[in-house]
Amino acid sequence: MEFLPFIVIIVLFYFLLIRPQQKRAKQARELQLNLQPGDRVMLTAGFFGTVTEVEETTTNIKVEIADGVVIQVVRQAVAQKVTEAPAEEIDENAAEEPEVEAKADETPEGAENVIVDLDKKD
Repeated sequence: MEFLPFIVIIVLFYFLLIRPQQKRAKQARELQLNLQPGDRVMLTAGFFGTVTEVEETTTNIKVEIADGVVIQVVRQAVAQKVTEAPAEEIDENAAEEPEVEAKADETPEGAENVIVDLDKKD
């Protein structure tokens, strides 16, 4: 009976920590093995790009991260597939919030200027 709490803790650790991590690792391996040219991906470094070539004999793939800029990375550098366009490809004519300029010389109507002496002790 002394070991029952330890056994319960080990079982909880398995179901709450170890098993979910193994599932995530398996999904990542499957994603990296099933990459095809034309897939939009995000690399672990945060770069977005398009897979241009998958080398079957090695673990390398080539990813185009900008027009004419192709880098070679290992498959494990792919963090996830991306389905939506990155921020720079989104329509730049979309509605933007208007900029608000505050002028130091102008004070709104009804505002009072208050001077506080921070060195003064009550």
